[in-house]
Amino acid sequence: MNLEANKRYGVLFDTRVGSDYFYDAGTGKVTSCSCEDVQVIKKILNGEVDVQKACELNREFGEFVRKENLFKCPEEQVFLYPSLEEFHEIMESSCEQIIIELTDACNLRCKYCIYNEHHPEFRGFGYKNISFEIAKKGIDYILRNLKRDRIALTFYGGEPLINFNTMKKCIEYTRNRYPKLKLDIGFTTNLTLLTKEMVDYFNSLDSLYILCSLDGPKEYHDENRIDKNGKGSYDDAMRGLRLLLNRFDFEDNLNKSLSINCVVNPPYSKEKFEKISEHFYIKESLPKSITLRYAYLDRGNMEINPNEKIISDDIDGKLEASPMEEWAMDSFIESEEKDEFFSYISQDMLRVAKRMKSDNDIIESTYLHGNCIPGQRRIYLTVDGKFRTCERVGNIPELGNVDNGYNYSKVYQKFIVDYANYFKNVCKNCWGQSMCSVCYESTMDQNGIKNKVEDIICPSSKRVMLDALKNYYRAMEEDPDMLEEYISKYAKRQAEEESYQKYEI
Repeated sequence: MNLEANKRYGVLFDTRVGSDYFYDAGTGKVTSCSCEDVQVIKKILNGEVDVQKACELNREFGEFVRKENLFKCPEEQVFLYPSLEEFHEIMESSCEQIIIELTDACNLRCKYCIYNEHHPEFRGFGYKNISFEIAKKGIDYILRNLKRDRIALTFYGGEPLINFNTMKKCIEYTRNRYPKLKLDIGFTTNLTLLTKEMVDYFNSLDSLYILCSLDGPKEYHDENRIDKNGKGSYDDAMRGLRLLLNRFDFEDNLNKSLSINCVVNPPYSKEKFEKISEHFYIKESLPKSITLRYAYLDRGNMEINPNEKIISDDIDGKLEASPMEEWAMDSFIESEEKDEFFSYISQDMLRVAKRMKSDNDIIESTYLHGNCIPGQRRIYLTVDGKFRTCERVGNIPELGNVDNGYNYSKVYQKFIVDYANYFKNVCKNCWGQSMCSVCYESTMDQNGIKNKVEDIICPSSKRVMLDALKNYYRAMEEDPDMLEEYISKYAKRQAEEESYQKYEI
């Protein structure tokens, strides 16, 4: 009996003692299980007994399996992807967001930045700004056959405000050259270079989303967000934030918004998450319209204290790999401020709620994990005129450049065909194929699919999926009507954001 093959059937999980569930990969169903059911399912998944034999030995279990149509996940769930002709059409005319790397320079040297040496798959810190000519070529190439009437034009770095003049030129050029195209502008900033003149210009725009990088109170922020001389940047960043609060016309304006992204340094603790929230919303009196987001620290090969705990003792350990989500779910259940806390877990909740699922049929085919179709959702234009899939990827195959355009055949082969062929063998014994959200960021290098990438990404991906299931069904047990209300609210909000193309960058 093939032990690994049985793993494809599904996975057991619990939300508390005596509350057990089985996620069936063949149908996408989650069913409640008795203690006796759990023991039998464990034996099936461990290859100790086959499904038919288990059903024969236990009639009640057999009836349960037949009724729910379980344990029928096929040996291969085929990946769905477009033909080369369809791909060409999608890539050429469906882009939803242009991200322009205004500069590869930055005035800070944040210790965890992906451009440090401990992230060797990314470029290092540079000093080059994109020229307006390259930016204009990229904009024109992407928009030449666009069949949409709205697009997001966003800016990235380095610190994009280093090249603010080119940002302005790009915005004005696009507004004037494509007057019928509705533009949603956005950028990420560390806030330290912001001026009154910049804010006044931002107020002149019809639609603008600003993501501010701030890691909480001064002692948290200055631990990692330092300048080239090793000095903390908190005071300068807060000066910029206060300037926005005083001069930027975003309150009660549906087309303009501010968000704060906090990279949280371990150990992850309930005390730390709450202290960050209290710092912004109570001490600094930020309006609730400013969304606060938390992000895990991406260590790369960054050296850490080997004796340092990753998760503090005040996180109970209900989830295996998601301390932030566990804290958010605890707070969502216990607090009256439910909107704030649900926002931290909304993506996981929506992923479980919107998973591929069928009452009777078997899921025979799935999408290419969490990957975008290259060129459809976004295009990243680098300072030297190369097109990449997005700003999050490192040194992976480019899509083309502003002089020669997209290399459709090469991109299709590398990102679609080769990917599907490689992962069909990796995923055939995995219960999580239809829920998996890994993407090119973690699976590819300059040559294509990384060698033995599954040894690195698959264990963590399965832990995250399992944690999402546990969180969702914990909320379901607490108050199913409340969960349904928030799922509906955030699904609608997500659809509206996608409609207006206000993507987080």
